[in-house]
Amino acid sequence: MFSSTKNEWSIINKGLNWEHCDEFAKAIQHFDKALKIDPQNVVANLHKGKSLYQINRFAEALQCFDQILQIDPKNIDALHNKGLCLEKLARYDHAVLLFSQVLEIDSNYSDSKVYMAVCKSSLGMHGQAIELLDDVLRDDPENPAALYNKSTVLGRMDKKSESIFYLNKAIEADSMLSNTCYEKGKLLTGQSKHEEAIKWYSQALRHDPKNLDALIAKGWTLDLAGFSTKDVLPFFDRALEINPKFTDAWLNKGFIFDRIGLFKKAVECFQKILEYDPKNIRALYSKGVSLYSLKDYSAAIFFCQESIRLDPTNVKALCSMVWILEHRKNYDEALKYCNMALQIDPDYVYAISYKGKILFSLKNYDEALKCYDRALQLDPENQTAIYYKNIILDKIRKD
Repeated sequence: MFSSTKNEWSIINKGLNWEHCDEFAKAIQHFDKALKIDPQNVVANLHKGKSLYQINRFAEALQCFDQILQIDPKNIDALHNKGLCLEKLARYDHAVLLFSQVLEIDSNYSDSKVYMAVCKSSLGMHGQAIELLDDVLRDDPENPAALYNKSTVLGRMDKKSESIFYLNKAIEADSMLSNTCYEKGKLLTGQSKHEEAIKWYSQALRHDPKNLDALIAKGWTLDLAGFSTKDVLPFFDRALEINPKFTDAWLNKGFIFDRIGLFKKAVECFQKILEYDPKNIRALYSKGVSLYSLKDYSAAIFFCQESIRLDPTNVKALCSMVWILEHRKNYDEALKYCNMALQIDPDYVYAISYKGKILFSLKNYDEALKCYDRALQLDPENQTAIYYKNIILDKIRKD
């Protein structure tokens, strides 16, 4: 019994992760698996219903909420979400009754007030709808749902100027909330709490689907979390539909294409940036690295050199040249650029570790070992440094 329960909640948690990523069909699959183990699991039923609602399968969603209400007739989340489904199915009278039940349990449940107003307006009771919405806005003047719906109701009442006023306020409120959610996600990303961060980026995009920073951050975080490229790339593509010159989107697409071996596509992404921003350092050296993988060695060196010429202090540009020269087995020249990077940033772990690799290739094992020791002092989990340090120690022991 214990292992079955544990398995059930493990499946639910996976479903919740997919739901937070707005992958509702995948989420439903996991909730269904959990419900085969326990058909009465309230969490699985609730989130399956909410996911079905998001993909417009309202009648099926109703069944999930009804399942909960058979067990717990006063479950406030099930009552509210059932009301949302009935509103979408134009069963306004029944929806109003459900929202009323919610408000009897919790008179401050603002979402139910908003959607009761939506239903009352759909039934022609615009005055009552406005009263409900104003009640919400007294406590929360920036509530986007209340502002949007007040705009809609006023429009139905032929109060066009007031309708436009509240619509503009709603857009502004949504934008502010979106930015707040994005900043929370950004903070969590900085703490390596990627699953939590994704939830906030998703929230940001629900408030403002055109929040470019949130689109890039969500795509980047999903990529870091190991999601497939077909799940990640659409976020960058959506950003580029909004702004075709959004550099972060082109860069991230290019990095993914380079990583999966689609080097020509990577070069095209970096070139897109250079067409409108010819001095973009990151696009220049990244294009150089991808060109090297296409065996266009002279062009690769040219673009890396150009990035260094424009910014001689850019350690990533310098280390891109190191990478190319080391791969060409031009160790002395690679070492020169590596030392240039370390003069600028003596604690740059990538350069320290790469210097160790170059010295190892030059059979200067003692100095290479010092580099790897320094790299591990700064970054104890550096796998490259651990690997090569062990090889060097084996060689020293054998000699």
